[in-house]
Amino acid sequence: MMAAMVPDPIESSSIRTGAVRAAVFGEWEELFAGAGRSPLEQSWHYGDAVAALHGARAGRHIVDLDGRPVALVQAFRSWDWRLGSINRIVRGPVWLEDLSADQRTDVLGAVKQAAAPRVTDLLFWLPDLPDGAASEALMKGLGLRRMVTGYATVWLDIRPAEDLLRAGLNGNWRNALVAAEKAGVRIRPANAERTFEVAVTAYDAFRKRHRYIGPPGDVIREIHRLSGGSKKESAARVWIALTGNVAIAGIAMIRHGASATYAAAWTGDEGRRLNAHNLLLWRAVGDLRKSGTQWLDLGGIDTQTSPGIARFKLGLGGEVVIQSGTYF
Repeated sequence: MMAAMVPDPIESSSIRTGAVRAAVFGEWEELFAGAGRSPLEQSWHYGDAVAALHGARAGRHIVDLDGRPVALVQAFRSWDWRLGSINRIVRGPVWLEDLSADQRTDVLGAVKQAAAPRVTDLLFWLPDLPDGAASEALMKGLGLRRMVTGYATVWLDIRPAEDLLRAGLNGNWRNALVAAEKAGVRIRPANAERTFEVAVTAYDAFRKRHRYIGPPGDVIREIHRLSGGSKKESAARVWIALTGNVAIAGIAMIRHGASATYAAAWTGDEGRRLNAHNLLLWRAVGDLRKSGTQWLDLGGIDTQTSPGIARFKLGLGGEVVIQSGTYF
């Protein structure tokens, strides 16, 4: 996203059966938590982090139908002196209830008007719609065409009891978990600021060295800071795996509403040999459940370019969800 910002040109707009209005933090958080499965990219803290680090403005809107809120959307606006206003919606809107096809059409039309009200505004939109001809036709009806194919991720319901979650693991994944447990790998939350920073720095180095596709460490740091840091239970949480006193792997989760996202990971030869990531994920799932998290987004998967990572994420037994793709 570009560095310069432009003000939001509108606060609300009308649609046939309701209205879209600017959101405030308290109401947004309450509705977002009630949505169940909700993407990180639509969370308030993520929006503030992107705004702080990339100079984009995060516009948040609530869509009402017949006097009740039915959807939330966070759109990012930046400015390019050559292209003008550039607007992005990633994995939105967040749907608060099931709607008819006509109602969804109304909501998406209102979202488009709120995010890119001028005919000269550029809009890049990955909607929270299932991949398929119906979604493509719906977006085409808004005057948008698909430029990137469907986005796939894995959602894991972590509400069931621990024994049921463990039984749902892929056999090979469960065997690797047992091997890590028997090897004596220790898992420790990185709660202290210094430990958190060391872990995120290690992730940044791993990400650059291996060209790992994931959020930069600065995004994780900023969400950690915005949500209270070590002074309270931060939205950004890190776990490290150790043998003796040596850290051999680590992961970061970001909580948002009733969900969390597997945002970052790093390891080395020893971590791979001891299956440290299996144990890290398993312990993190347990901690997230205790804190009230209900759903875990394991992050994007691509069986063509990263089949090993895709198999690892699928091994937890979650549901593959493919979204419609990015439209322009």
